[in-house]
This record gives sequence, C-alpha cells and structure tokens, in this order.
Amino acid sequence: AKNFCKKVAIPWPTRAESTDLVPCTGPFPDGLGPLTVRNTRLQTGDILALGLNKERDGTLLLSRSALQRSPALRSMEAWLDRLGAWTRSPRASGGYGQSLELKVSPSHVVNLPAATCTALGLPLDDEVHFAWVYPVPFHQRAVEAALAAVSKPDAGFVSAWEPDLSRGLPVKARKEMVDFSDVTHGKTDVEVTPGLAYSLSPDEISKLIPGGSWLDELDLEDADVSLLTVGGYIYFRPGLGLVERSPSKGRRSKMPLMGAARPVVLDILCARSIRFAPSGVLQFSAPRRWHQVWTERLVQQGRFQPITARKWLMAGARYICWLRPDEPLPDFNGREHPLARHGGFVFLFHNLDENDHDSRDCYFQLVPTPDLARGGRSSGIVDGERLSSSLPFSLAVTLPASQDRQQEKIFQLARRGRWSLVRHLLAEFPYFATATGDHGATLLHVCAERGMLDAELLTQLKDLGARYDALDEKGRTPEALGKAAFKALARSVWQVSPDLFADPEGWFQFWDRNHNGLLEPEELGDALSSTYRCDAIGTQWVKSYVNINHRKGISRAELIGAGGLLQALQVSEEFTSLREQKRPPLFLGSRRSTLSQETHVQIQKLEARVERLRNEHGWVTGKPAPRDAMPLPLPEPSPEGSADPEVRIRYARGILGFSFEQTRGLPGRSWQTGFRVDFAGQEGLDDGGLTKAWVNEIASALWGDGALFDTKPQGSFFKPDDVETLELDGVPVNSAELYRWTGRFVAYTLYQRCLLDCRLCAWVFRMLQRAAAERSKRPAWQLVPDWPATPEGEDAMLDDLASLDHTVASNLWRVRHELGEDDLRWLDFTCTGEELRPGGAEETVTEDSKAIYVRLFCEHVLRKRSQIGLQAFLDGFFEVLPAGLLAGVPEEAVLSLLAGHSEVSDQQLKELEDLVVPNGLVPTKLKDHPLVRQAAGWLFRTAREGSGAFRARLLEFWLGVNRIPLAGVGSIRPRPRLQIMVQPAGADGLKRISSWPKDRLPEGHTCGNEFWMALPDSFEEASGRIRLAVENFEAGFALR
Repeated sequence: AKNFCKKVAIPWPTRAESTDLVPCTGPFPDGLGPLTVRNTRLQTGDILALGLNKERDGTLLLSRSALQRSPALRSMEAWLDRLGAWTRSPRASGGYGQSLELKVSPSHVVNLPAATCTALGLPLDDEVHFAWVYPVPFHQRAVEAALAAVSKPDAGFVSAWEPDLSRGLPVKARKEMVDFSDVTHGKTDVEVTPGLAYSLSPDEISKLIPGGSWLDELDLEDADVSLLTVGGYIYFRPGLGLVERSPSKGRRSKMPLMGAARPVVLDILCARSIRFAPSGVLQFSAPRRWHQVWTERLVQQGRFQPITARKWLMAGARYICWLRPDEPLPDFNGREHPLARHGGFVFLFHNLDENDHDSRDCYFQLVPTPDLARGGRSSGIVDGERLSSSLPFSLAVTLPASQDRQQEKIFQLARRGRWSLVRHLLAEFPYFATATGDHGATLLHVCAERGMLDAELLTQLKDLGARYDALDEKGRTPEALGKAAFKALARSVWQVSPDLFADPEGWFQFWDRNHNGLLEPEELGDALSSTYRCDAIGTQWVKSYVNINHRKGISRAELIGAGGLLQALQVSEEFTSLREQKRPPLFLGSRRSTLSQETHVQIQKLEARVERLRNEHGWVTGKPAPRDAMPLPLPEPSPEGSADPEVRIRYARGILGFSFEQTRGLPGRSWQTGFRVDFAGQEGLDDGGLTKAWVNEIASALWGDGALFDTKPQGSFFKPDDVETLELDGVPVNSAELYRWTGRFVAYTLYQRCLLDCRLCAWVFRMLQRAAAERSKRPAWQLVPDWPATPEGEDAMLDDLASLDHTVASNLWRVRHELGEDDLRWLDFTCTGEELRPGGAEETVTEDSKAIYVRLFCEHVLRKRSQIGLQAFLDGFFEVLPAGLLAGVPEEAVLSLLAGHSEVSDQQLKELEDLVVPNGLVPTKLKDHPLVRQAAGWLFRTAREGSGAFRARLLEFWLGVNRIPLAGVGSIRPRPRLQIMVQPAGADGLKRISSWPKDRLPEGHTCGNEFWMALPDSFEEASGRIRLAVENFEAGFALR
C-alpha cells in the first residue's frame, strides 16, 4: 500500500513519561507525607501581596496586628522581635506599620479533581488560586540577629521598607567582639550566609539566640505558628486585589493582583498549615530525580528557600521549592516540558552554590487522586478529635524541655499503636530509639507489649541503635514481653535466625518449634513473614498464601527438595518483590503471569477450534478475504499518527463511527463471513494487513481515552448502568448497543488471529470464561455471585477485584484484616455514593460487619454497577464465537491470545530470522548475495544486542505490534519481509537505489510487515541508523 503504515524517525524523541502516580508513604527522603492541613486565623486584610505572579516567587507582607489574635501568636511576635524580623511597610488603611516578609511560590489555579477539592474543603463553583507560603528562615535569622547585635549593638531591628524588599549586604562579625569560637569553629571572620546556619548544629544555633529558652514558649501545635515556622498553603480569589487609600477618602479602589508593583490586599479564602497524618489527603509520588539544569533555572529565579522542618533537615535536605502545576522546565536539548501536573515539592541536599554530587536532589509530585482508604478515613482538614491522628513538624532548634515533651509523646503514641506517627517523630529525633520511658522500658519494649508486627519500624529502630537485649527495670528483654509472632519478626530483623536461602536446613530447624519435622501453617506463616520482614499487612498476605497453598504445612523435603517451596520462592515475583521492597504488594498492578505448558496446550486447542470455524466460512490463513466477505469502506486514517494523540483519536473515532453504523445490525454469522477492509485514499487489497490496521484503529478509538469506557488501574471497564447514552463521532448511541458491538469486535479480532492492544481489564475476560461455562449448563444465564463465604472464597473475590482495580482490592484487604474499631467507624455501607444495602449511608462498619461490607463492596463494583454493559459485551462476543469454543480453556486465555507474548526472546528472534532469511529477503533475485545477507545479519544482531524495550519497539516498527503471537513467529500474516534497497548491477554485482543512499534511515511498512533499509558499509553504521529510526518513530499511519 502506498505510504500506508509507514514509520520513519523524527529528529528527537517526543514521547512523554506517562507513569501513573501512586502514593508513596515511605520515610523521607524515600517518601513524603501523607500531609493534612489545618486552618489558620489569617483573613482578608492581614496580608498585602507584592509581585505575586505565575512565573516567579512573590512576597507577602503579614501585618503585625494579625499576631494579636491568640496567646500563641503573641509568643510568636516576641520571638520575631528577638530575631529582628520586622519590615517597615505601608498599612492597608494608610500610613506605615510593621510587617513580616514571607516568600511565596508562583501562584496557580487549583487543578485537583473535585473529590480531592471536597476533601480539602475548597469550593467547586469558583475559581480558586493557591500558592505555597515559605516559612520564616528562623535559624538563619537567629544567626543574623545574634551577630548583628554584636557588630552593631545600637542598630534597630526594624528596617525601612523598600520597593525591591532588599535586606542589604551580609552582616559580618569579628571574633574579638565576642567569643564565638565554639560556634564558628575558630573562624575569626564570619560572613552570614544561608550556608552558615546549615553548618551549625541546633545546639550551636541555640547559643546564638538572645534569651535562649524562650524558644520553648512557641506552640507548634498552633496552626498559625506552624504556618510561619514550617510553611503552608494560601488559597485566594484571583483577579483584582483591593487597595485602601486612606481613611479620609472612605473608599477602596482595585488594581491588578498578579505582578502588582504596589502592595495590594489579598482576598484570602483560607490559609492553612501542614501536619503529618497517615490518612492525610495530600499524598505524593515516589521521589524522582531532579536535574542540575532545573536547579540552575530556579536558582536564577530565586525560587529555593531554606528548610526549617527538623525532619527534612535531619535527612540532609537543605532547600525546598514548591513546583507549580504544569511548570515548564527544559530538557537537555533546551525544549520546555511540563513536569508535575498538579505541582510538587523539590528538595536540594546541598547549598545553592554547590552541585548535586551525590545525586540526592529529588522532587515529589502531588498525587491528584489519593488513596482515600489509607490508614482509615482520609483526613482533609484536621480539627477536634482528628488532631490526635496527626503531628506537626518540629523545628531545627529544639530545646531540652521541648525534647522531653516529644519523648513523652512518642511513648504515648507507641502505647496507643500509632506507628506511623511514631516513625514521624523518630525521623525528627533519632535518639528516641534508645531512650527509656516509664520503668526503664524502651520503644522496643512497648512494641513487644503491643504485639507490633511492622518490620519497617523495627528495622528503623535497629538502624538507630535500639538493642534487642535491652533490659527494663525488672530485667526483661523485649523478646520476653512479646508473643510468638513478634519474636519471630524481631529475631529476623536483628538477624537472630538462620538465613532461609543460605542455610535452609538450619532455618527449618529453627522454626520447627514443635520438633516434629513439620512446619505447620502457623509456624510457616511466622517464618516466612519474618524472613521477608513483613509489616502487619504483609504478614496477613503471607498467612493467606500459606493457608491457601500449604494448608497442611510442609516437611523438610517439601521445602528443600526438587520443585519444593524454596525453589518456588526463588522464582516467585511476589516474594522477590516482598524481599526487595520490605512490603509485599497485596495485589499487583497490570501483569500477566507466565503461562504453564498445560495452559499453552489448552490455548492451542482454542486456536485450532477457531481455525476450523474460519475454514468453514472460507477463510484460509495467509490468503486474501473470501469473495463473499462484506466490503467495509472506511474513511482515511490519521496522516499524523500518534505524534498528536488528539488527532489520532479523532480520526480513529471516525473510523469507529463508520464501522459501527455499517455493521451494528449484522448477525453473528455475518461477522464470521467477515469483511474486506478498504480505507479511502489507500491502494492495495486486504490480505490481512488492512484488517490488522483496522483493528488497531478501532482499539485506539475505543480505549484511547475515557470517553467510551471508564479507566481503571487494571484497564478499561464499562460505564455505570446509569450512563445510557454515549457520543460516538458526534452522534449519540445507546451504550449497551455499543458495548454489544465491542464484544463482537473483540471476538472478530480473535477470529482473524490479530494481536490487539486490548485495554479491557482482565476481569472482563474472567467473566467471559465463566459465562461460557455457565451457558453450557443453562441457556438463561445471568450474572450471579459465585464466591463461597469461606476464607478461600474471600481470597478469590478480592483477587477478582484486583483484576479490575488492585488498589481498591488492597484497601478492602486492609479493611478485612488490619483496620480496628477506631478506623472502621469512619466507614459506612456505601460505594461511590450508592448504598450497598438499605440504610447503608447511616450504618457504620464494625468489627462484626466488616466481612459483609467487603463482600457487598466487591459485588457492587464487579457485578452491579456496570451490569448492563458487561452483559451486553458478553452477549455480543458469543454471537460471533460460540461459548462452546471456550470449553476447558483457562481464564484469561482469550486475553493472552489477543495480547501475545509479553517479551521477545532470543529464540523468537532466531525464529524470525529463519523465517525472513533468505525467503523473505527482497529483491528476491539478490537474496543470496553476500552483501544482502550481511545487511540482514546486522539487523538481527542489532536486535539481539538490544534490550527488551528495544526489541518490542523494533517489532512495532516492522510489524505494527510490539509482541509475538502465542502461536509463534510462523503465524504472523502477512509473512514478514526485509527489503535491502539495492538493484542488480553487472553480471554478479549490485548497487544502491539512487533514492536510498547509505545515510537514509530505515522505514517500517506495517500493513505488509515490511522493513526497508539502505545497504550499510559496516555493522556500526547499520546498528546506529536502525537504533535511531526504531527509538524515535511515532506509532500510527504515514508518519514523517
């Protein structure tokens, strides 16, 4: 086909990273948060904004009068007096007064989903802007104030306000004025810079602060104090700010707020401080690498501010910056790309004039849709009783009295089982790991008494110096106070037991407490969860694994022998992940398990049945469509491919609309007779390539965005039953009718032996197989629950839910196995706003009812919410492929056939090379020429030396799909061809085609499964051009 399915390289890659954001709650700097917020007392009139804009940091001037509203703020005012932190600035009502300068990030409109905004208490019916307010850099100001007091004892604290808000030149002090030798490490001339404060310890900074102990009077539990000392968010209405001229004029005028050269009153909705909370709604992604080129950009803009929070400082962080939503930053080629869709925090672990030599600089993206079941009911704004479920951030300078209060608090939290909050305080005060409380007990003693089974916390205690053999006043060790499960976990963390893989016999003997030569289920569960250092959730996961797979326990031979548990653990992805992450995933994300030989045999039987059905209707593999196949004229595909995804989907939707209208009324037998695809403006007959292209376009149209299907973590799923109409290419269609057509289309794809990027979640195909089995029993089949009310049935039910949404399945596992009464009381019998049973909105989940809550929730999500769409899809599929064809086939076998092999192996590349060389070489007259054979060999050598990702891209470039069919390379149709662009010259020679010089990049023509390449002079030349073309093409039609 002319210019059809052509793939060529573009100068630079344009693919953007598209990793789904999921919350990461590990300790900083491996995670950040979760955070919750608390309202402050600030209001409109308290703050003047200067230079507030969307590109650079601005400045807020907080009126001194705002610090008169509470005792905590008045203590803060005295603290700021000692630091000389006040600035002389205009009053809102005229004249001049004292204000506090606060740096603020570039502002941006709130772009979070409605549910997250609701959790944060933000209005949905009004445009709201926000910015991050940086704290007063108190430890730097403390050094400045102390040294300034020595060098200029008569100087006042209040400076004249200037338009550029300059604070003047650095202050210097000399040793002879006062003895700072124990603080400045013997230096006689000290320049006050941010780096100086970071070079001093908290105790050294405390010595420089006038008055010393008054720091203890600060109430960090107070939201206003926390905002000024740690930071927080400010939400305001955009547009025109208010300026009050003077009381005599009796009126207020308006001026532009953004970029204003004069101070204007900020129209505040709310100002909020942050707190650490295990169930906080502000959740962040795992840390991502921050590059030096971005640091240089933001340093030039003055965006980085000193960190004051002790937790972050203790981890080595020095500067922080709020990255505004969709902030563009340059790549290494100077092109701008948005980095964080909803904003995030950047942390630098060095001074601003230094480079990131240790590659520790990172940023955390705000997760737009947080895990709202994490740690119980999500915490948006904390007040009242929820205050006890969160903690404020401590400051870098913490005096002994405050440290004593924090030590009492950490023991109280441990006795109440608030382990996430315990970890938070340990990060701020690591020496609490070895501190003793009442009766000489350490934190490890309290963990033992509480039966704490969190390997992560125990490892943190161990790393901070906690002793496993520490004695309390009664001479008891933590092990003596703990139960068997705690002992097992603690022994493993402190490496008391033998290593399973280094000494399996010793490990077996160690855990065989009954000495009966059998690890019974309870022993095996304790042993495995201890070996893999599981937390409480992981322990439940392991015990479930043991109860399902080793209900009778295992003997030494069953552990160590051939094919035993030890070998299974070494190849198990779940247990490998468990060991590496120290926290096992309850249910994994999208991942297809390796197919067993028995499963392969069953799938081959299914393929043979489908092939017989095809033959009955005149279809022969490798031959054009039969004469009685229905012509299917379609509009031309996108000329730009996926270089512009919106254009691609728009063209694909047009193809889907034409296809739907022409085939919606056809019975299943007509689909078996099949279609001859004909795209407008394209030359050629459909010998399988055009059908393959049609299948890919329809897949893009159906699942390219969320317009026709809902997007779930495990793939696409049907819209809820109350969505009765969808819009297809501008035309309203009945949703059930479209889903029935989709079932026919998926069946037809399988019928035509096409690979399909089918994004429907695995749950659909599990139901497909179960529906086929049920139809063989009774014709009047309908969706009915089939999970027995047993532990095994519960496991199967959650596993089914995980094939649709593994995050929800994991959360429900936590509800079933981890959450206690204190956390359950925040849940009711509803799901997505619908009652799971009559009166559910008023019914609280309890310890006794959580099992039925989990079951009802699963049934609602899997069966009831989208029952009409699921039923219509299944009916449509069976109209084309009878249910009997799926008899005896494993679940998800259809999905496996559609998806093909997940990886391209060396053996498959060898089979592809044998298929192409020599019979697939073009020109056929030159297929045996040494130079042609050599060029072909260089292509496959490049493929073998490439990574798995490169091999998949090569197949997509060549064949239009990035996978090999389950039936193997030999089933690919049309048969792949490799064309070396040469022509005969002389008796035995050849020459390059003039339009294909050696520096021309290869091209892929996927409708004919053809790979075109110029004749290279060397392997290096061939490999370099193949890689450049394959790694930089864009999928789709006719890309240039």
